[in-house]
Amino acid sequence: MTTRGRVLLAAVACGLAVAGCGSDQGSPAPASTPLSTSVLPAPVTTPASASGTTTAPVTPAPPTTTAPRTTPVPPPACRETGGWRTDARDAGPMSREALYLVRAGRHACFDRVVFDVNGPAAAGFVVRYVPVVTADPKGDPLPVPGGAALQIVVRAPALGTDDSGHQPGRVLAAVGDTLVSTPDWPSLRAVRFAGSFEGLSTFAAGVRAKLPFRVFTQLGPQDRVRRVVVDIAH
Repeated sequence: MTTRGRVLLAAVACGLAVAGCGSDQGSPAPASTPLSTSVLPAPVTTPASASGTTTAPVTPAPPTTTAPRTTPVPPPACRETGGWRTDARDAGPMSREALYLVRAGRHACFDRVVFDVNGPAAAGFVVRYVPVVTADPKGDPLPVPGGAALQIVVRAPALGTDDSGHQPGRVLAAVGDTLVSTPDWPSLRAVRFAGSFEGLSTFAAGVRAKLPFRVFTQLGPQDRVRRVVVDIAH
C-alpha cells in the first residue's frame, strides 16, 4: 500500500469514530415546542328533515285558555208599548173641578204620571214634546232634566184657581216647583208645575229621550175621582 492509501484509510477510520462519539456524548436534541390550542364549542347540529333541509327545533307554546264568549241576552220586548207613538195627543172637554194631586209610578215597561181631578166629570188633555215648556201666564222657560221635555196640559184648573168650592185638603206647589223627582227611573226624570191659567193646568215632564207615550183618562170606581194618566215607555 502506498503512503497516499494509508492516509485515506486513517481519515475514514477517524470519521467513523467521530460519528459514533457524537451519538453517545453530544448534546441532546432540543425538544419541540407544543402548539397553542383553543377549545372550540361543540358544533350545534340541527336535525335534518325528511326532505333533506334543516329545520330549527320547535318549542311547543304553553297552552292558552280562552274564556267562553257570552252573548248578551236582549231584554224581552214589551208588547204593551209596541204601538205607542211620540206625536201630540189632544182630546176631551174642559172640567171645572180642581186638579189637586200629581203622583208617579214605575211599571215594568213604562213610567206613569197621574193627575187627579176632584170630581167625576170628564177632563181633557193636550200632551206633546216641545223644545222647552213655558210657564203660564208669563211664558218663562221651565227647563227639566233629561233629553226631552214633555208638555202636559190638563183641561182642569189647579186647586185654588177653581170655582167648585170643594177643597180636598191638598195644595199644589208654586209655579216652577218640582212635584215629582225620579232621576233614576228608566224614562221619567221629573215633573214641574208650570202654572194654571184660564182653567188649564200645565206641567213640564223631563224624559230621558223622546220616547213613545200614551194618554188616557179613567174614573175611580170608589172615590169617583177623574184621573188623567200619562204613560211613558221605557
